[in-house]
Amino acid sequence: MTMTISVYGAGDECVIVEGCQGGDEHYSYEHGIRRARWRGDLVAPCGEALRVYALFDGCWHLSIGQSDRSTPIPDWPRAIVQHPTVPYSALLEIEAPIGTVLANVWPLLDVHAIEAATEAL
Repeated sequence: MTMTISVYGAGDECVIVEGCQGGDEHYSYEHGIRRARWRGDLVAPCGEALRVYALFDGCWHLSIGQSDRSTPIPDWPRAIVQHPTVPYSALLEIEAPIGTVLANVWPLLDVHAIEAATEAL
């Protein structure tokens, strides 16, 4: 059995992962250059893993790769299409084994700490 995991960008700094444990809004932004980079691993209970990359340069671009040299890309059905409601983002949909989780997210930003620091300025 499988579950559908969706990945897409929103705004100029947010990557949204839906459909798995660890999925949430993930923030990444390089101040002053209007570019964001993000990555995370989708890890199945059997040990298979798939790395997802997101890059923002005015539009969100998504890609996949190996999570490390010893782990081949799993043969999970996947597609990258235009997001139906976010005109500047691709949408990656992956049919992953039940129990797949998002792990090894980079950068790991504490959004609440960033918001508090910004309000203090």
